[in-house]
Amino acid sequence: MNKKRPYIFITALCFTACTTGLFFVALYNHWFGATTNLTIPFCEAARPGLIKEPANTWSNLGFIVSGLSIAWLLSTGKFSVNNNSFTRHNFYAVFFPCLVIFLGPGSMAMHATKTHLGGFFDMLSMYLVASFITAYSIQRFFKLQWWGFTLVFLTALATCIWANFTHCTIVFDFFGNTAFAFYISMGILFEILNVYVRKLKHEIRWAYYALAALLISFAIWNVSQTGDSLCNPDSLIQGHAIWHLGDALSTFFLFSYYVSENKS
Repeated sequence: MNKKRPYIFITALCFTACTTGLFFVALYNHWFGATTNLTIPFCEAARPGLIKEPANTWSNLGFIVSGLSIAWLLSTGKFSVNNNSFTRHNFYAVFFPCLVIFLGPGSMAMHATKTHLGGFFDMLSMYLVASFITAYSIQRFFKLQWWGFTLVFLTALATCIWANFTHCTIVFDFFGNTAFAFYISMGILFEILNVYVRKLKHEIRWAYYALAALLISFAIWNVSQTGDSLCNPDSLIQGHAIWHLGDALSTFFLFSYYVSENKS
């Protein structure tokens, strides 16, 4: 059965237009506030004009491409033969690609403006995805209903936002990064339990691809931060931009893993 759901792609397209449109309106009208030096670790030098870090800003288009690709594939019914939440429930099929898309303008808000408010939107987009990864893995492990997913998702998101404004140094200097890493780790842990304890059937290779894309791009960024030998502030080839593109690829691989599940 090939059940087409065109409204998934239409919704994602409208969400893209709204979020990116609002970003550019806010950017043009300077609604993000005064520029700061909070993005120092990202190497790229600030340029004059509206877009302070062009490489680190435009590389976030990868998330929009990934999210729209996910929505398009779901809308065509390509995976409808598989029995999982993405193929059987419209909420997950719409919600996840929109979260991936929001990573784009969310991160753009920081790198284009170098402001505190832009930095918050960047972290918020990350918190949303980490909360989904955790909630979705826990929901499948414990066979929770939609309200169970929602409760775990909102709890994780609230915790991340609280950590964002808490001055504490556990693992990372910024507590928001610690919360983000914690929930990503929780999601990985429960996915392992889903495979080896719950015996859920997936094409596991996609999970390995997602993790590899994440780790490789993170390694590239780590050796090209401000002050490192591979950092060239005036270059349009930036390690952090590669990190964005690797992350975008990782979200698509993660979707491929999710949608490959077949309960039947």
